[in-house]
Amino acid sequence: MADIFEFTLSLDLRDELSEADVAELRWHLGLGDLPESGLRIESGSRWLIENDEGHLVELDPQPLLDQRGPACETGGILTASLERTPTGWRLEARQEVHPEVFPEMSALMRWLYLRVDFGMVQPDGSVELGRLRGYEDEHSQPLLVRDDRVFWPR
Repeated sequence: MADIFEFTLSLDLRDELSEADVAELRWHLGLGDLPESGLRIESGSRWLIENDEGHLVELDPQPLLDQRGPACETGGILTASLERTPTGWRLEARQEVHPEVFPEMSALMRWLYLRVDFGMVQPDGSVELGRLRGYEDEHSQPLLVRDDRVFWPR
């Protein structure tokens, strides 16, 4: 069994995002270029490869939610969007992820948690940012963030 998950995000963000925030978020979603000012939300996925001399070399940061087209394991289509609304921003994404990228994604999830529309916040302070479903599973599980901590389903 492969450790591939269908990861869906569907959330409203408040209107207070700066131009730099929107530019970086768009980069993570594969909708724009890497901001010239650098990354502030999270450095993106970092990959180490071994060069011909046997030394580890770090590749440039990679967006976290930029997959497009047919899904390899979960069926359907992979996509991501960020749209302006009358009250803020709407972010929706469907991606395939492996648990090894959860640590990199956690920083982005915490950043989103701090900027969600207040209507998404539950009485206990938690927010369901999205859902994860193992590629062989029938049902998805919530991805919750509370008190700056991401609770990845197992």
